[in-house]
Amino acid sequence: MAMRETVRSLRAYFILSGLATLFSYGRALWVNFQGPFTLATVVGVIGIGFSLAFLYVGFSLPQLLRSSAGQIVTLLYVSTGWVVFVFLVGLLESLAPVAVITLLLSLLILWYLLKNVRRLAAEAQVLSSGTVPSGT
Repeated sequence: MAMRETVRSLRAYFILSGLATLFSYGRALWVNFQGPFTLATVVGVIGIGFSLAFLYVGFSLPQLLRSSAGQIVTLLYVSTGWVVFVFLVGLLESLAPVAVITLLLSLLILWYLLKNVRRLAAEAQVLSSGTVPSGT
């Protein structure tokens, strides 16, 4: 029997991801503010925005699954593009093995979240419509 994510555990994933990236981008942004304005500063500010969006989704997940799951899916797709963009920008500086591992781990987490958001959104729609789900 495979373990399935619940709304509660998925909330934890979004909140923890948001906090982790907020800490990471915040720390990097603090360092970047010490020097001249650079592309890294812009990347940090946008990264903080994504972190806050993940925190918002985490705290509002039950309502969002029922009313606007498409916005969560869009956030996950845009986040995937952002992760790839940041990786490619990082290639301009150097190719560190840590960057490749971070890219792969980030993409894996985003795929996992996307898969479970779609499943939970479908379940929330069935529950809110009052119909009995078919046994699959």
